[in-house]
Amino acid sequence: MIALDFSTFLGRFHPLFVHLPIGFLILALLMEWFQIRKHVNSWHQIINYMWLLGALSALITALCGWLLANTGIYPENEIFWHRWLGVGLAIIASLGWWIKKEPKKYKKSLRNIISVLVMLLLLVEGHLGGSITHGANYLVEYAPKPFQEFLMTSAQDNTGSDLSQKDSVKVFENMVLPFLESKCFACHSNETQRGGLNLEDLTLFSEGGENGPTITAGSALESELFKRVTLPGKNNKFMPPRGEPLTYDEIQVLEWWIDQGAEMDKLISDLTVTDKLKPVVKRVYGIDLEIKPWYETVELNPADSLMVNKLREEGFVINNIGSENSLLDIRFSGNSLTRETLSELLKIKEYVTWFSLAGTNVKDEWVSIISQFPNLTRLELQKTEVSDNSVAYLKELEHLESLNLYGTNVTDSCLSVIRDIPHLKRVYLWNSKVSFDRARALQKENPDLVVEIGVSLK
Repeated sequence: MIALDFSTFLGRFHPLFVHLPIGFLILALLMEWFQIRKHVNSWHQIINYMWLLGALSALITALCGWLLANTGIYPENEIFWHRWLGVGLAIIASLGWWIKKEPKKYKKSLRNIISVLVMLLLLVEGHLGGSITHGANYLVEYAPKPFQEFLMTSAQDNTGSDLSQKDSVKVFENMVLPFLESKCFACHSNETQRGGLNLEDLTLFSEGGENGPTITAGSALESELFKRVTLPGKNNKFMPPRGEPLTYDEIQVLEWWIDQGAEMDKLISDLTVTDKLKPVVKRVYGIDLEIKPWYETVELNPADSLMVNKLREEGFVINNIGSENSLLDIRFSGNSLTRETLSELLKIKEYVTWFSLAGTNVKDEWVSIISQFPNLTRLELQKTEVSDNSVAYLKELEHLESLNLYGTNVTDSCLSVIRDIPHLKRVYLWNSKVSFDRARALQKENPDLVVEIGVSLK
């Protein structure tokens, strides 16, 4: 551990020394050029010193860079050419010093080749080092657009899978794997396995690396992967060691996936998504897991305006339930409702979602018409003469969420039907013929159903 820490200590001098060979060698090349152009021979000794200093600093820089690379901070695929070209530059610079301290012993062509090689290596090495530190497109990021299109590295297509159908979203493949790929695969993939860890191969992912399994299914806090990505950034074991760390949202998703069992093939619909995670999933992946009323999920083109106006003339008050929703809120406000008038609504039956016949003369058998409204979610029949026979028709309304039977003739007999309406969330039975005790029993049997029965005076 002491040897490793000391090598890391020396390696971190690389950024300090890296500019010395650049300065010395470029200065030596410029002085050589100026000496040849002006036919000056008195600079030979100082040029030789520049070459010597350039060679020595290149050797020291290459050594420090090698030690820094061995710390694992930089992915091997990013530093391979930078590492070896740096070694090559140190060797060629040393060779150049040896040749140019007695230039007359060597051909002019050889001396020129050395100079050209050193200059090219300086340019290439400088670019590679800058790309590792600042990113591949740092140099041309703000260049004119034609230069950008020619020189910039094409961005990878990060377009993920279509997540609009939330029931088909695979948690690991669609949610966890993308950020592991972008932030962990550089060091832990099929090509590079630092610490013996391969996160790209699913079998090897489960096995872990030199430190054992990376995941403890069911417990993120005991999982090595989660521990590493949540360490303080200055900790030597923090992952990833360079580049963008996992965001807070990504860490939350990783923690949730591990706590849910860390299974590779589970759909999001198979797992329990906590209330804390729902806004994260919506923000990051665009998946809205909040349970919405049925009317918010229905997509229809607007109803025929001529038909709507005709129904208004029949005594119906009709409004859209929202500016971007084509479903309709309809109530009857005429003097006398007839079966024929009610039947007219069948022409736009798929648009009726909120419907009120409160205080009208609606008959039990007419409710069979209402049972044909496929998107009906709220029905108000309060203060009418409807009875248990009307309720029997309502079992066909699979999306009904609210039913108002206040002040009607319904009795305890209708409760079995009400209990079986699949998505009913609230029913109003106050001032009807339903007994208080039976209504409360219904409430107790169905905790997700709110039964409004008023207060018992007994």
